[in-house]
This record gives sequence, C-alpha cells and structure tokens, in this order.
Amino acid sequence: MPLSPQSRDQGLLQSALALLKARSGLEYTGEFGAEITTFIPFVAWLKREGHLLGRRIVTYGGMRPYYFFLDDSEFAAKVEARRWLPEAQRFWPSNSTYTATSSPWHVYPDYRQHFRQAGRTFHRPVLFIQNKFTVEWGEGPVNYIPLKSLHRLLSATLDKFDVVYSRPRERLAGYSSDDNPPCDYPDQAIIRQFAHVIDFEAQCRATSANYNQAKLEVLAKTHLFVAVQGGGAHLLACFGDSLMLLLHNAGDEYPHAYRHGPYKYLSATPPRLLVAQSTEEFQAGVDVVGQSRIENSKLSLPPSALDTVKKLSL
Repeated sequence: MPLSPQSRDQGLLQSALALLKARSGLEYTGEFGAEITTFIPFVAWLKREGHLLGRRIVTYGGMRPYYFFLDDSEFAAKVEARRWLPEAQRFWPSNSTYTATSSPWHVYPDYRQHFRQAGRTFHRPVLFIQNKFTVEWGEGPVNYIPLKSLHRLLSATLDKFDVVYSRPRERLAGYSSDDNPPCDYPDQAIIRQFAHVIDFEAQCRATSANYNQAKLEVLAKTHLFVAVQGGGAHLLACFGDSLMLLLHNAGDEYPHAYRHGPYKYLSATPPRLLVAQSTEEFQAGVDVVGQSRIENSKLSLPPSALDTVKKLSL
C-alpha cells in the first residue's frame, strides 16, 4: 500500500534532518522553479527552527538574494549547470511543484516586504513581463509570448504603465547556466519600438547590476504580471496583492499548482491568477491587462473585463 503524502513527507523530513546533521549542510540540485517553490521554503523553516546553526546551504551561483534570511556563514554558492532532478532523488519534504501543498515544514519568505524599499523607483505603476524562448522537454520552444501578442500588450499599456520586460538570453558571469538553453527570438525588435519598456537583461548588463537582486527589487514594486509557464512564473507567485496573466501551453503545473499548489500559498495574499491555454485566451487576457488600473498598489478592473476574468480565473 503506497504511503500517504503526509507520511511520505514525514519520512523525507527525518531523512533531510539526518542528512543535514551528517554533512553539516544541504546541497540543492535541480531547476530554478522547484528551488523557489519547494526548497527555499524548507530552508527558511530550517532557519526558523534553529537547525542551521554551524551548518550551511549550498546552491547555484547568483542565488544569494533569494536566501536573504540566511547568515553569510550559512550560505555557499557553486557555479555549475543546473539539471533536472527526479522527484525520487529530492530529499526534502513537499518537493514537487506539480503536487505540493502548503507544508508545516515550509516558511515562505516575504520578498515583497524585504525588497520593496530597495532599488530604482518608477514614475508609474509597473507591469512586469516574464517571457522565455528556450528548448523545453527536448522539443524546442513551447511556452512563450507570441510576437503579435507582445506588440498588442505593449501598445495597450503605452499610456498607463512602466513596463519591465524580462527574457533571459545568455549566461551571466557568476551565475549557473540553465538546463534549457535559450533560442533566438526577435522580441527585442518589438520592445525597442516602445519608450515605456525597459529591457531588464540589457539594463543589467549595461549597469553591471546584480541580476537577481535587481529583479527582486523590481518585483517587490509590481502588482501586475504577465508570464508564461515555467520557473520564472513560479517566482512571481511570491508577490501577492497582484494580478497575473499566465500563458500555459503545456506543462504539469496545470491544474494543481495553479489551483491548489504554490501559486495559492507562496504569498500570504496570492495573486489573482488568470491562466490562458490558447493564443485566443491569452489575447483576451492581454485586453484585461490593458484595461487594468493600479492606484496606491491597489488593482482595479472595469466591469467589461469581468467575464474574461471569470473564464480564466483559477
């Protein structure tokens, strides 16, 4: 008879604590999304409970800002390529984004509170767009914002928002490379047409900014997100009191992770999540974003958008 999720997690907890004691630390291996949604909350719990005294967490280069709650002596970075780790080899409790539920052995860092006063300021409300165009499941790009939809989104927000557009394109010095390499995509030709859009990666290169630190500082000031399936979208779920339009063409997150999993508990007041599973639904969601208003960090939608919101809400 298979173990219940609770019994399995209890066993993983005991194994993880034994491993932590035997090795005086834990080392993370895996993808960015699983680290954000399952491993970092476990580490935050270990810190709160006093299990990290004289011990340290080892993870990938560039990840220090996500572990702001650790002392310097409790953190170490390795510079090696990320790789996917099968769930059977993940030693910590509630370790899969696809099936996870809120765990008593997780503490969810409040990135918005920690980073909101840091970094650059904006003159208008911020719309953050998280795109990707990478090899997925060995097939090539699957989840990405179509160019026509991107142009429509930027046109609709021209007079309302400061837009920060992010699509990782190349490896940064000191950061571990991703398991899924990026592909060429002519999105820059579009975003350069709009003066209200900041190319986040280009700005970080130009200013030599700490990439993850700068991203968290921007996200902490954002209450409106557009993203595609993947680890970058998982991070946005940490920033509640917001609206997130998510394009999901494929991936095991649907429906659990969006409806009952990390997207519902990584922040105390989770984002209002709109999930589009086709280009047509995404276009409808783009129109909702274009009609949105944010005043004093509060989001409002016109009555004309409510039918689409109801249809796409999870």
